[in-house]
Amino acid sequence: MPIFPKVSLRPEVENYLKEGFVNKEVVSGSGKEEAENKFETLLNRLSHPPSFTTVRVNTHLATVQHVKTLLLDEFQKQFNGLSVPVLQHPDLPDVLLIPVIGPRGVGVRMTEPVYLSPSFDNVLPSYLFLQNLPSAVVTHVLNPQPGEKILDLCAAPGGKTTHIAALMHDQGEVIALDKIANKVEKIKQNALLLGLNSIKAFCFDGTKALKLDMTEDTEGAPPFTPESFDRVLLDAPCSGMGQRPNMACTWTLKEVTSYQPLQRKLLSVAVQLLKPGGMLVYSTCTITLAENEEQVAWALSTFPCLQLQPQEPQIGGEGMMGAGLSLEQLRQLQRFDPSTAPLQDTDLDSLREAKVEDMIQLANKDCIGFFIAKFLKWKSTPEKEPQK
Repeated sequence: MPIFPKVSLRPEVENYLKEGFVNKEVVSGSGKEEAENKFETLLNRLSHPPSFTTVRVNTHLATVQHVKTLLLDEFQKQFNGLSVPVLQHPDLPDVLLIPVIGPRGVGVRMTEPVYLSPSFDNVLPSYLFLQNLPSAVVTHVLNPQPGEKILDLCAAPGGKTTHIAALMHDQGEVIALDKIANKVEKIKQNALLLGLNSIKAFCFDGTKALKLDMTEDTEGAPPFTPESFDRVLLDAPCSGMGQRPNMACTWTLKEVTSYQPLQRKLLSVAVQLLKPGGMLVYSTCTITLAENEEQVAWALSTFPCLQLQPQEPQIGGEGMMGAGLSLEQLRQLQRFDPSTAPLQDTDLDSLREAKVEDMIQLANKDCIGFFIAKFLKWKSTPEKEPQK
């Protein structure tokens, strides 16, 4: 049984979301009643936290096993000698999972003990980054390689930026942009804390990151010349409707729907900055059709140079019908949908009896709402792409 009521939304927003989830394509595939039930389940899940706390290990400075041992010791202290499991994710080797103990809504008290505990000062903060599971999946899907030049177009607070640099073994160049100065400082602080030197962070509006005046010399700073990056990550500003726990959202319909035009501007810049043969990963932490599958359909029709690519690892479900994408295209997307996860309490006795593979499967499903698309730019971009 849920502890909390479903997320509270303005009626206009709830109706808008419902129209997306109970669209004609979905209804023709699964039936109206099933689609409506799934939507109600999703609203209920959004008010509850995920069943696992996810930690990404900074493999640039420490091994996963070493950090796992430190965490197990720390939790022994927190829980007065009780043993709380720390699981290594089989498909995300730098990710550790800690179950939420007790009734849903009461989590492992991680933030203060792990980051502020005197015995771990200047140790664990450099080894760990608290990150939602799908956010860690994104960078593995991008698959950065040592020596590449990579752009994180909307980078704050730097979780994915630092993950990119770590997976590249800090070899190459990671450019991080954000238009808010204090957020850029946070990226720089995180890079310093995690011992990563390949990151260059700039306070700059991503929609203006494409250099139009080729006579202007920016010396490695934005704006950038077309087709100058091997890979681009666009973790786009979004309505954030997939965040958990979310007891209430007071946003108006105008606010919720305001992100699609901005995302398209950023996608246009990202495509033009990407080299032919390069990879673009687009992600959001929202559940709306308009910001996810509809953006994929728009990008494919607007930029003939783009092709959808299969993702590795594939941990989330496939994309949602409703944007006119083919079943094959939907299978190449990842939509993390918490409505597919059971809502269950967790205590230490049940954890002792649980199979590791069952816990991993639960962690994969019971996370925030999230979306990932991966594109290959298979040919050069024309001088001017059409805008819609």
